Amino acid sequence: MAALAYLLPPVTGFFAFVLGGSQRMRFHGLQSVIFGVVWPLALYAGSLGPPSVTQLVFFGGVIVWPTLLVGAAVGKDFSLPGARDPLRRAAQRSVRAP
Repeated sequence: MAALAYLLPPVTGFFAFVLGGSQRMRFHGLQSVIFGVVWPLALYAGSLGPPSVTQLVFFGGVIVWPTLLVGAAVGKDFSLPGARDPLRRAAQRSVRAP
């Protein structure tokens, strides 16, 4: 189920984070939201420079996205650089919990 968070980031990630019943599901949901926001913003920022920067950012995302999706599907909890601990702390408590 954690891999489904990466199908259409950040939309599916948001639902995985809010509705996730486990810390792992919420972790991947939140990470998908962050990836789904940062990648397009980085593409936009890269487009302000030379085309090679935009291409580099695009292909970087093309490598990271399936790595996160497939990794979650096979039980490997890859994380974005520097994001593992903050995301785990944020995912500890359910959003739906009273």
